[in-house]
Amino acid sequence: MTARAQAGAAAVEQHRLVSALRAESARYVRALHAARAGRQRDIHALRIATRRMLALLEFAAALAPSGKWRALARELRRPFRKCARLRDLQATRAHLRRMRGDCPGLRPLLDAVLASLRHAIRRHQRRAIAELGTARPRRMTRRIVRLARKRAGSARPVDSVRGCIDRSRRQLRAACRRMRTGGIAALHRARVAIKLCRYQLDMAPKLGLRVSPGERRTLRRLQKELGAVTDLELVQHELERFARRHRAQRRALAQARRRIGRARDMRRTRALAMVARDVIVAPRTR
Repeated sequence: MTARAQAGAAAVEQHRLVSALRAESARYVRALHAARAGRQRDIHALRIATRRMLALLEFAAALAPSGKWRALARELRRPFRKCARLRDLQATRAHLRRMRGDCPGLRPLLDAVLASLRHAIRRHQRRAIAELGTARPRRMTRRIVRLARKRAGSARPVDSVRGCIDRSRRQLRAACRRMRTGGIAALHRARVAIKLCRYQLDMAPKLGLRVSPGERRTLRRLQKELGAVTDLELVQHELERFARRHRAQRRALAQARRRIGRARDMRRTRALAMVARDVIVAPRTR
């Protein structure tokens, strides 16, 4: 390929990156405005939109390294982190509500736990809404797009993106290997690595890369399994906190905790089997 043809291909790929950033920026802005109501589905949608933006920022930073990308990523993560505790409490409430329907004998106890959770959720909703109210998403996303247009590197964007995905895969495999012998913290780090790799693979076709649909489906299933394990761990933690405050109900709470523990261990075993079968060796982009 001649130098002129290479420059033309690089310009096309750069345009794809900027277009993808614009589209995801608009999605992020809409999600943040909706999340200001504090509803569970809107908080979840904001966290997904943030992860997709962070995946694209990884691509842009690989194309043209700059300290400005790290600063923008920190700014993106700020409302994301402020909503983390609220999301955990909302997920715990959803699990306890399902458990309440499945275990009629535990309903009075679970009603008391849910009432305690309700107050905590309202408190964290107020904090999250206040934080989201101060965010300036349009200004931040405009800075991201401007920086992507300005810092067009000499390397072809598609090559930088491919290298970025391969690096995320290596990090994912390392995190999954540690998860097999580690505790809940290692599992959480593996889940974060899976999300980054998955969202990068979701973004890759917009930049001209072909990726295996099977790999994306595998990561989605594994993320779901690990998410269930993490959520059950959160439920277990909330029941333990409630037991410390209400000693008279410890015996009834022990029954609920045993049930949650069995479900958590079953999902963890299933996730570990998926890791051993599908993730340690992953297909390559083309």
